[in-house]
Amino acid sequence: MPHAFVPVPTPITPLEVCWIDTGGVSVPASYGTGGRPRAETWEVTSAALLIRHPKGDLVLDTGISPTAQEDAKGLRGWRRFAFDQTAGRNVARRSLKDSLAALGVTKPLALLLSHAHADHVGGAATLPDVPVWLAAEEQALVLKADGVVVPAHARALEGRMVPLPFTATPYANYDASFDVFGDGSVVVVPTFSHTPGSVATFINVSPSLQLVHVGDLLNLEESLEHRVGKSWLMRTLTDEDEAGTAREVAKLVQLHEAAPGLVVLPAHDRTTFVRVFGEDDGALPPCVR
Repeated sequence: MPHAFVPVPTPITPLEVCWIDTGGVSVPASYGTGGRPRAETWEVTSAALLIRHPKGDLVLDTGISPTAQEDAKGLRGWRRFAFDQTAGRNVARRSLKDSLAALGVTKPLALLLSHAHADHVGGAATLPDVPVWLAAEEQALVLKADGVVVPAHARALEGRMVPLPFTATPYANYDASFDVFGDGSVVVVPTFSHTPGSVATFINVSPSLQLVHVGDLLNLEESLEHRVGKSWLMRTLTDEDEAGTAREVAKLVQLHEAAPGLVVLPAHDRTTFVRVFGEDDGALPPCVR
């Protein structure tokens, strides 16, 4: 349905954003998107983003766990099958903790989760004293016994989850938002669907580079061009609310058409990360300013 659009303001605070590629895998592109993909392969990254702001360092998602297969022993039945077909296929690349240390970060302000699936929350256990910010609806999912969240990861979040304080402040084409630093540089919006409390995050790096990290609403950026969502396989394996996710994808299509200069960053689209940040050459994680 048509929706009001509030133009994303020009950023005024200088940011540095770094891509930490904790793991990944290469699979046919048809796994990632509906329709007929342009790419032959879907190059997967399980990424964490370090957002460096004058008021503190924020980590958006934490990638896969360095002990992912051991952690997953707590899953049973369909949940274990879904893990083995998705996050469990990742090959480890970078350590989140070591990468942050190499970038000069000892204790971030917080870990901000797009949602609590294993390939987004897995690295949280390696930073045990850092608050974890997530939507209240996602916190309920973490606390749910025998749910989608890996039990070892749920235990790693115990006692440090802080619900995001959304307000009824429109941003882009979303009706609620949370301005993390109060200056419009990092703004979180609810996109509840993929999981009950999944969110997207606008990161306004500079006047020429504005990003929106959309978690797992999409797997490939090219889906926006075709106006389609994920493949049937990935919807079935990962979406808690398929109809709700379809509505959120439609909002992303609207957003893309209203603000074509905005870079939509699916959390697992390595090709788009490389286009934005440059190739990871194995030295320091690549950053943009």
